Amino acid sequence: MANDNETTAETGVLDLRPPKGSIVYQLLRLGLTFDHGGADGEVWCDYTRGVTAVLKDRQAGEATISDMDTKCSATVTATKLAAITKIKTWRSDEAGE
Repeated sequence: MANDNETTAETGVLDLRPPKGSIVYQLLRLGLTFDHGGADGEVWCDYTRGVTAVLKDRQAGEATISDMDTKCSATVTATKLAAITKIKTWRSDEAGE
């Protein structure tokens, strides 16, 4: 999904970043990257921290964020995801807290 804020014809720049308000932007901001997609949606991951996010499609208003090790999860809206600054998982450096 391209960012509609800048167009190639007007600025000479091809902006392939997702729109700032989108769920994809928020996942990228939190360090997740696209892993794979299929008929059931997309999966985004950060293997270092052991976190996955599943969303129906790029226009989804929410994502289910899960800890890969514990399988604990939460469904978070794009608006609430924008307020999150850190995702703690069993693998993260604060696992014992």
